[in-house]
Amino acid sequence: MKLPVLLHRHLRLHLGFGLGVLPLLCQAQAQPHILPLPLTGPAFAIANEAYSAYNRKDYDLAIAKAREALRQRDDVDQLRKLITLAERDKDRRDHPERYPDARPKPGYLDGNRSLRAYANGDYDRAAGFARKAILQAPKNLDYRMMLIEALQRQQHLEEAEVAINEATQAVGPQAVLDRRLQSVHEQIAVVTAAKGYQALARGDNEAAVSYARDVVRRYPDEIAYRRLLVSALIAQAQYADARSAATEALALKGNDATLLAQRGQMRLRLGDKPGAQQDFAQALAVGNLPLREQASLYAAMGEPHEALERLQKARDAGELQPGDEVQMAYFLSQAGDDRAALGVFKRLDRQNGLKPKEVQDAAYTAMRVPDDVQAIAYFKRVLDYQQTGDLQMPDQQVFDTRRAVSDLSRVWGVTNTTTYRGASTTNGLSGAPSSSNDSVQNSTEVFWRPAGYRDARFVELYGRVTDTLWNKESGNDKGLDALQGAVGARIKPFSDYNVMAAFERTFPLAGSKVDGDWLVRLGYGSSIGTDLRVDVPSWWTSQFYAEGGRYLQDKRNYFNSEWQLGRSIRLDRVSPRLVVFPHVVAAVDYDSKMHSEVDALGRNKTSGDSAGGAGVGVGVRYWFRETRHKAPQSYIDFSVQYREKVFGDDSAQGVFARMTFAW
Repeated sequence: MKLPVLLHRHLRLHLGFGLGVLPLLCQAQAQPHILPLPLTGPAFAIANEAYSAYNRKDYDLAIAKAREALRQRDDVDQLRKLITLAERDKDRRDHPERYPDARPKPGYLDGNRSLRAYANGDYDRAAGFARKAILQAPKNLDYRMMLIEALQRQQHLEEAEVAINEATQAVGPQAVLDRRLQSVHEQIAVVTAAKGYQALARGDNEAAVSYARDVVRRYPDEIAYRRLLVSALIAQAQYADARSAATEALALKGNDATLLAQRGQMRLRLGDKPGAQQDFAQALAVGNLPLREQASLYAAMGEPHEALERLQKARDAGELQPGDEVQMAYFLSQAGDDRAALGVFKRLDRQNGLKPKEVQDAAYTAMRVPDDVQAIAYFKRVLDYQQTGDLQMPDQQVFDTRRAVSDLSRVWGVTNTTTYRGASTTNGLSGAPSSSNDSVQNSTEVFWRPAGYRDARFVELYGRVTDTLWNKESGNDKGLDALQGAVGARIKPFSDYNVMAAFERTFPLAGSKVDGDWLVRLGYGSSIGTDLRVDVPSWWTSQFYAEGGRYLQDKRNYFNSEWQLGRSIRLDRVSPRLVVFPHVVAAVDYDSKMHSEVDALGRNKTSGDSAGGAGVGVGVRYWFRETRHKAPQSYIDFSVQYREKVFGDDSAQGVFARMTFAW
């Protein structure tokens, strides 16, 4: 029973009995009536001589040999029976006057043959001769016991049960038959439990549950069989039933550490964390769990340092099994030491090789360290395992793994954006607003990540060229007069939060009329479903972006924000990489240098330093440039929106459009 508890982001912690929790078969077995051991060695040879002497009617030699064999093996009742028969037949031979009507009893010859075959270990022939003897003497209990014992020796337990019932009907209730029936039932239970464990070992969990329920029904008070039922239910992912079965078993034996640990795992699975912690603590308090299983419980209780200590002790004591040592990597990672965890993964990979799922965990650990090169190598192996069938992964998880390779591999990129009225909402910082909203602007940016992806905590150096291609108002700069450049650096300091800060210098290009300035910017983005999905044809998508900045020399402050919510629909009939995105949109802008103006006809325009609008839009995005190991790394995106003014300046209403090419 192996129960990984997945700790995404992206750590799968093997808990509870990932260190090997299936009870040993011998621990799960009831103690049946013990059959005599077959004769072997010198005792067997002497017993054979005794039977041969008896067949030759050399009764004195038969008695002597049988007694010598019995001296060596006093547990063999057949030898006592042989002595009794030999003494009786000797007396009949030496004193025939005492037996005027002496003649062999019915079934005697076949019974004697059955006895000899049993002594020789030929239990099949022993059963055959016993059946013949029973036909001649149905009420002879000795013949029936010989048949029952021969059947037990062959593990024909159902036949032995039938033979016991037939014997009871023939000779009436007998204490020896009652004891033997109990022995057979115990043997059947042991065999059934063994089949249950064998089914678990080969992954046939449904059969394991069936065998376990059968043996628990036969022996409800036997705790070992209840452990088997709990293990089988867990393996079949019937967690609620497993918890109930463990609770019933604990009602019989309240301080069973294994059952407490198993029930704790089920409670954890079912969301009952306080109950799970209580069971884990009680299981540890019982104090009879192996060190390696104690380590798993401490890990499940959120005490990775204790877990690591127990596992190290288990290693020093030689208690670790193959594959256990990788748990140290998981415990180290849970304790926050991803670098040490990666070291364990790499060492074990060099020594014995990691299993496919362990390679997957090692990849995410390397990404968090961050060690981009190692993470890429591990992720590529994960994808290769999936291709060969050694690792089962859903289609979307395969795509997400390829996306991780793409992100980790990217060290530079180019983005070209053309907008009509409004700022860009691409990932990263969009740039300051133009002086006029009714314009077409184009911006081309090249960025470089000198230190790599670093678990989404990267630094980018960038250069940008921006120009106003068209302006509705003839008095505003455009073309070469509006051409400007910028260079700067930006940082994304958090892996889990899309916050980015930048500092840049803007400057005129080609003798334009733009004034240079220093610009400080801070942006935040949050998105759901913006990447391509391959598991469903459509999905909900939301993206929010906000940015504020200040021109230090011009003392100008600005703020841009936009929120989109809609449904992304993959156009598979055209291309599985083409997505249309109908959505609703809301936007708010602010510029401290906005002023009311008078148009050419002398009319005042409704304006101010802020504007807010809402409306509807549609976007189309085509993804491309992918490889076997990398998800699409580039896209072309076009969107158009119509917004109504909600408040502020008239610039909040009308048609807005943007086109982005990202490489």
